[in-house]
Amino acid sequence: MPTSAPEVLTEEHDLASFDCGKPALNAWLKTRALGNQRNGFTVVVVVHDKGRVVGYYGLSPTAIEPAVLPRKIRTGQPPNPIPCLLLGQLAMDLAYAGRGVGTALLGHALERAVLGARLTGGRALLVRAIDEDAIGFWSRRGFVSSPADPYLLFRSLPDIAASLRAAGRL
Repeated sequence: MPTSAPEVLTEEHDLASFDCGKPALNAWLKTRALGNQRNGFTVVVVVHDKGRVVGYYGLSPTAIEPAVLPRKIRTGQPPNPIPCLLLGQLAMDLAYAGRGVGTALLGHALERAVLGARLTGGRALLVRAIDEDAIGFWSRRGFVSSPADPYLLFRSLPDIAASLRAAGRL
């Protein structure tokens, strides 16, 4: 089944049957995503199949205390707090698993993070893993856990940009 290109979430998108297997991520999409977006807290990007959302992510600015960042990302004399971007959610409907949609959506999120940092600044992209499986997922993609919290992972935006350039995506 073909899906849409990534686009910003609107009221017209059907969220009712979305199920990624993680109740907290399902609930956030269905109850908070539009409100958070309307209030300027995050931008929610979705892919859909004829209006039915099958994947999404949320991207927003944030700032982190230097001590929370892994040493390899916290270099030089950074400001306090350090500007970063938060990839707050990333989820795919279980019915669409294994079709490459999630990989494409993650690639889109990484590209937008790099482009956003070029406009506003930002040292790293951070994610908050929902469980141990998510820690493994992000670690396999080059993210490093915070010394303060293993569920808080970071990857430097210059590193992400270099990877995207090497793949011909930037």
